[in-house]
Amino acid sequence: MPRPPAQEIAVAADKIVDASVCARAGSTISRRFSAAELPRLREAGGQDGSWIEAEFQFSLFDGKPAVAGELHGVAVLTCQRCMQPAQIELDDTFQVILVEEERNDEPGGYEPVVTNPSRLDLAWLAEEQALLALPLVPMHQSEDCAAAVASGEIASTEEREDEVEDAQDAAGKTHHPFQNLRDLLRKQ
Repeated sequence: MPRPPAQEIAVAADKIVDASVCARAGSTISRRFSAAELPRLREAGGQDGSWIEAEFQFSLFDGKPAVAGELHGVAVLTCQRCMQPAQIELDDTFQVILVEEERNDEPGGYEPVVTNPSRLDLAWLAEEQALLALPLVPMHQSEDCAAAVASGEIASTEEREDEVEDAQDAAGKTHHPFQNLRDLLRKQ
């Protein structure tokens, strides 16, 4: 897993913790993060209304701080079927071990996270796990998109294609790149 950004970012004190101290104490920390606090989620298409609630249970494993976490929230992303905002529910668990340098032999089924354990950014860790939990192709549930298209709230794909063709015809610049493809393939 990547290291948090090295540049100094103004972060509230309650988002940076000393994971070693928390692990020795067996601490549990819960935090809620809004879309404004999650810049990489916004870069991945997250819109206003996105939020994450995370619970971090710290422990020591093999002398290193480990975190067992739960993640709940909503990522508002663009549905790739109807191109409208879709609320994607996030519900995930994770187990990471905090290490200062990457190794391939971390024991115990923990995923290694390369970071400075004395300055663990909880928002960064929650956002990292949320990004891993996002679907590859965000979409509404199929009946949601179908109902919106049927009610006329969302233009169907065919209607959008017709609008594009009408605009191209009006401009007199209709381009058919594969018009002669069949003839070319037959010649071979």
